[in-house]
Amino acid sequence: QKSRSIPAIMEEAERLAMNGTKELLVIAQDTTSYGYDLPGKIYLSDLIKELNTIDGLEWIRVHYAHPAHLSQRIIDSIAESKKVCNYLDMPIQHASDSVLKSMKRGLGQDGIRNRINRLRKAVPGIALRTTLIVGYPGETKEDFESLSDFVREIEFDRLGVFTYSEEDGTSAKNRNDDVSREVKDYRKNQILEIQHEISLEKNESFIGKTIKVLVDEGGEKVSIGRTEFDSPEIDNIVHIKGYHKSGKFIKVNVESVNEYELIGSIA
Repeated sequence: QKSRSIPAIMEEAERLAMNGTKELLVIAQDTTSYGYDLPGKIYLSDLIKELNTIDGLEWIRVHYAHPAHLSQRIIDSIAESKKVCNYLDMPIQHASDSVLKSMKRGLGQDGIRNRINRLRKAVPGIALRTTLIVGYPGETKEDFESLSDFVREIEFDRLGVFTYSEEDGTSAKNRNDDVSREVKDYRKNQILEIQHEISLEKNESFIGKTIKVLVDEGGEKVSIGRTEFDSPEIDNIVHIKGYHKSGKFIKVNVESVNEYELIGSIA
């Protein structure tokens, strides 16, 4: 990874805001490693604080935070910055200690749990998105059960799950891909079923509430938007009755829900 300087990022972000951008996504393979290669001890927290000063921007969203590099300094900056969404995309990949060690993730299950607890304490109500891999070489039934139990315990707000496949340039490529396709697919579906129940329950908690929504698409009869807890194209959406102009923030009364959608009308 190579970090861009804060002035270079700020110049781009300010230009986007001047042109009407309301939501800024901060994305890197590992945003939490930002600044390690820059002189003068620069951290992601410094970048977040600077981005928070830009006029016109309303939402700043952080993606791909490596749990092993999620320092208290970064957590505090997310909590203190008014424009940073109560949302963090933190791919944990797995929750079995043996699989995490093989993946060289740098943290075991207890370490991941500690980061999540610290995040939720500092930012009450934060929505956590994660990504998981099932069928990793050597993943046993016990490893998968450990992962399943962790997903039930933590109750992530958003979750994506992929089946393992060999990828050039990774240490896993030299390992024996010993989990069958059928088992991989079964395990993926099991995790998704667990998450479906969690997602529905969390969405049901919004019924009867009024929420702030950014309109992405304005339709004649129904418009599509998102809450601060949802990143574009990968997370939940909000169906809003009637036409509403894209790029605008509106207040929506939530009337009904399903696992991936909130449905309501303008407040």
